[in-house]
Amino acid sequence: MRLKRVLLASSALALLAGASPAQADGLYISVFGGANWVADSSASIFTTSGIYSSGNLSWATDADTGFVLGGAVGTHLDKWVKGLRVEIEASYRRNDVGGVWATAGTSFFGSGSSSGTIDANLSTFAVMANVWYEHDMGWKVRPYVGGGIGWARTNLNGALLTTTSAFTTFDRDHDGFAWQLGAGFNYEAAPGVNVGLGYRYFSGPEVRQPFVLDPFFAGKTAFGTVDNDN
Repeated sequence: MRLKRVLLASSALALLAGASPAQADGLYISVFGGANWVADSSASIFTTSGIYSSGNLSWATDADTGFVLGGAVGTHLDKWVKGLRVEIEASYRRNDVGGVWATAGTSFFGSGSSSGTIDANLSTFAVMANVWYEHDMGWKVRPYVGGGIGWARTNLNGALLTTTSAFTTFDRDHDGFAWQLGAGFNYEAAPGVNVGLGYRYFSGPEVRQPFVLDPFFAGKTAFGTVDNDN
């Protein structure tokens, strides 16, 4: 069954540094990196196995600050629209995700409950085609806005832990469509060299995660969808 959640909504505040000391025909190369935040969330799965077995799994996440790294190759299109540029970007995001979980249920085997902590991480690799518009106000500081579309692969792996062992482990990935929006500013530090500060909102493919609810639920597997909004 589908796991409804506002899980792993993240935002990346990236310090952008672009270097193009030998521009030719408007070509440039840029690199970027920064902090990545994942929102805390909670979710619950209820599952049944026939009329004699039922169970509930719930969890709440508490994510650490992560990181984003990437680079791009692009070109300026000033001969069509002044300030317009397009690029191909590759990026990698990762956050460690902690939290707590609990189960409760009944079956032919009796009734019981378990609880523990979460030890997991969420990572996404993406290749994007971006379009940015940079407004030249006659200053060295130039604001920009834009976005892009592309492909991404997301991985969620980790374990639900008890005090003595792993209750269940998981390692799932999925690839598909991704998109992003962004804004920021660049500063001309030297001829052909810019540095800047920017914000990105990135949405990648979801991960459909199975959880095997042993020992009380006759090996019943509950499925949940983990969103990947960055």
